[in-house]
Amino acid sequence: MRGMVVFLVFLFGLMFLAWCLNVYRHIRAGGWKGFTAAVDIIGALIIAGMTVAVALPLLK
Repeated sequence: MRGMVVFLVFLFGLMFLAWCLNVYRHIRAGGWKGFTAAVDIIGALIIAGMTVAVALPLLK
């Protein structure tokens, strides 16, 4: 069970990294305002929250 949780944390970390790269691309392209910015920020917060929520059982 612990190995599966570690793997999920790894996958969530990769997803967070990919999301941050996408945000960087939006900022560099100059189209980072309004709805796009809100979705990028909220998505990053949700993915970070999922990663923390899944990683918490590993700390026990």
